[in-house]
Amino acid sequence: MFIVNVSNPRAFSGNGSIITLELTDEDAALRVAAKIASETGRSVTVRKENMEVVGRISASTRH
Repeated sequence: MFIVNVSNPRAFSGNGSIITLELTDEDAALRVAAKIASETGRSVTVRKENMEVVGRISASTRH
């Protein structure tokens, strides 16, 4: 299992927000993470179920 985690520390009056997706395929998880980062402008982290970081996609600049 791979966990895609999106954090937004400025949402909800500074209380933050987290979106978590669980996927079974690492490549699919990384593709989803890249798409989410591109669409939202947020950093996205992909982890294994033991919480080891597989990849981190930086926030993209939206125009």
